Amino acid sequence: MKTRYRSLAGVMIAAASLAPQGGSAQVQTLVIGEGGVDWIDSIEETIGVDTTAVAAGTIQPFELDPAVNIASGPVTENGNLTNTFGEVWGFRRASAGLTGTAPAEVTTDGSPFIYGSRGAGQIVDGDTLLASDPDPIAHYTIDLGFPLPISRVSWFSPPSGRTTTREFSGQLIKDLFPRQYVLSASLNAAEFLSTPTSTNFVDVIENNPNQVDRVADVRFEAQFMRYVRVRFPTRGFIAEMEFYGEGFVPGIGYVSRLFDMGEPVNFGRLHYEFERVETTGFGTEHVLTPDADVSLAVRTRSGRDDTPLIHHVVTELGTEWIVDVTEFNRAPAPAGGSTNAPGQQGSVQDDLANWSFWSASQLESGEAIGAPDGRQFFQVRAFMTSEEMFSYGRLRSITVEFSPLLANPVVAEVALLDEPSPQDGVVEVPLGEPVTLTYDVRAEFSSASQVGFNGLRLSTPEPAEFQRFEMGDPLVEVPLDSMFVRDESLEIYFPSNPVQQGANVPLRLTFVTRVFNFSTIFEGEVFQIGGENLPQSIDGGNASDAVSTNDLIVIAPLNRLEVLSELAMASSVLTPNGDGFNDGLRLSYSLHGVQSANVEVAIHDLSGRVVHRLADDVLGAGRYTDTWDGTVDGTTVPPGTYLVRVAVDTDLGTFEQTRVLAIAY
Repeated sequence: MKTRYRSLAGVMIAAASLAPQGGSAQVQTLVIGEGGVDWIDSIEETIGVDTTAVAAGTIQPFELDPAVNIASGPVTENGNLTNTFGEVWGFRRASAGLTGTAPAEVTTDGSPFIYGSRGAGQIVDGDTLLASDPDPIAHYTIDLGFPLPISRVSWFSPPSGRTTTREFSGQLIKDLFPRQYVLSASLNAAEFLSTPTSTNFVDVIENNPNQVDRVADVRFEAQFMRYVRVRFPTRGFIAEMEFYGEGFVPGIGYVSRLFDMGEPVNFGRLHYEFERVETTGFGTEHVLTPDADVSLAVRTRSGRDDTPLIHHVVTELGTEWIVDVTEFNRAPAPAGGSTNAPGQQGSVQDDLANWSFWSASQLESGEAIGAPDGRQFFQVRAFMTSEEMFSYGRLRSITVEFSPLLANPVVAEVALLDEPSPQDGVVEVPLGEPVTLTYDVRAEFSSASQVGFNGLRLSTPEPAEFQRFEMGDPLVEVPLDSMFVRDESLEIYFPSNPVQQGANVPLRLTFVTRVFNFSTIFEGEVFQIGGENLPQSIDGGNASDAVSTNDLIVIAPLNRLEVLSELAMASSVLTPNGDGFNDGLRLSYSLHGVQSANVEVAIHDLSGRVVHRLADDVLGAGRYTDTWDGTVDGTTVPPGTYLVRVAVDTDLGTFEQTRVLAIAY
């Protein structure tokens, strides 16, 4: 279910929700939920959430009462029919896959929809006395809006009245119920959107060729379903179709309103209080169960203004003009699907210039916020999922760290050392080969409170080789105070030459690394060593007139992509005799262009039998090394010739390479 709350976009967060963190005077926190902004005041939209629990202080899924028909809810002020969650039903007289007609799209806001025979509005209106249509019906396809744990579907003809149609004139309508039916269900949106030759979903709940009772009451073990299809080979009349379930909504969503941080800020980490709970059935005790199969994923985004959308109205020339949301809402909606009448509402688009995309999902509390720094407005969304019907999650609070900017802005651009101005501004490098790159950084200051920085952390695909550090205009090599080379980052410290107001100069870092994906972003952040403020992420931009890339992205042409490469052994002969020479196998290889691939590294004898597995894991792009001491379960393998095989299983197929290994004593 989706619940909309009053719009609070652009309203500054209450002072009570901000507090210094620990002993740090600069880092503050925004708390949503317990101990901060009330959940009810924080929400822009929810789907599947228990509104009673929200009022009590938690975000958690709605629990279905097995005695309540979820299809029928209160009628809105506008006369719209709703389900038990308050979501408005939509209707269309179309066949939705039954006769070659499919729905145009799957709803994403939790709204339920019915396709099929006439009278769909009457089968969920709660009126058990009125037939759905003067003519007998043939089929309905129902989108419940989101997955639900359903255990019972029922329908029945009206208990009284006679027909007025020519075919059945004067007959008792209660006796004209459908005598045959096929009930099927699905969770698959692609199946729902398709136009299959079969008139049923793959999962057929019940096929009854001889229905003898006025009430068809189909009961089954509860299962998650979203799309339900009821087909009546022998047509008939029904008054109402009812759906019952038990357990908790398996997937819910929460979207916060926009929070105004008061000024552009840096974001730190996001923490949350999350509990896993189980019951044994409706009305039973709710027990905290830390190992319940329930997960929470949190995403964030940030922006420069108080709306992530761009609204348009249509001009006299048929073009579109950008307006604020107030003016957009005052404009009439297009009639009959037309959008070319002057003064009507036009398109609504994402504001990609001022708002970031939603970040990757944060799966653990305490991870760094993925939304870009240097933005004043902030929004968070959470998705909660459960694999079990009687297990659910309970989100008590979300805490967002933030602090003042170090500078505004801090931009950088990456380039090849010997090609600072590539064609079209695109940096192209070969996969897996060492390349020398420059990383130019420039800062500006827009407020006296911005204290600058004296350290830089650069994310790299592998341990990078530092070349030199330069500062000034023109650039002059400057010695670093210290440096750390880590597995996937290069950190440099220059407190003797800080970048700050009154001493603001551009800088350049030159380093050698290799890339393993067709697109690599060299993300970076600047920080104050021992300072009170949070680190500040670096944006792509024009940092140097000598470089024309204006971006942090390096690409490798796809036609050069080789998933598995650089398979090498330190020696092709293994002599595990303890003399210190070739006592162990050292095998290295590179993976390119994969995010998660099944990789197996194994030793085979000449017959192909696996002697020993060095690795069997899911890996991403990068450089890897495996070692082997020539033993299996503590016993040295016999001397002879063996094969070392590396196999990478991807969506594009299996890529493998083999090397010959000799073992001698």
